Amino acid sequence: MKVERFQELAEAYGADLRRWPETDRAAAEALRRAEPVMVERLLFEAAMTDAALHASASPQVSMALRDLVIASATAAGLSHRRMQWIAGRLAWMSGAGWAAAACAGVVFGLNLTTQLTADKQVDAVLYQATMDGVDDTEVLG
Repeated sequence: MKVERFQELAEAYGADLRRWPETDRAAAEALRRAEPVMVERLLFEAAMTDAALHASASPQVSMALRDLVIASATAAGLSHRRMQWIAGRLAWMSGAGWAAAACAGVVFGLNLTTQLTADKQVDAVLYQATMDGVDDTEVLG
């Protein structure tokens, strides 16, 4: 561990190494043995900061403010869930709209094709009806 990292941890977690992350404790102890003067100075500064924080007055929050914050958080959570529900419904409705449009396109395409080819089918039937005396062997070869 470098001294800069030790200083960051001391400023964040204080002088008591028991409050530090377990993954950094062993490296901090090793640095403490390797650089005792520097580390003790950093720990002393952190201890002074801890003492100042412990000596300061804790803010007292009124019950009315507490209830107001909880009520607003609850209201925000409910409205957020409602917006998610509406967005989900819109997504499903959008997908259903695309599916309906695709089905309508298939039906329209089939009906249009049937109407356009009806004249050709009538012409083919009439042509075959006018063929007198043509045997299947003549047509098929």
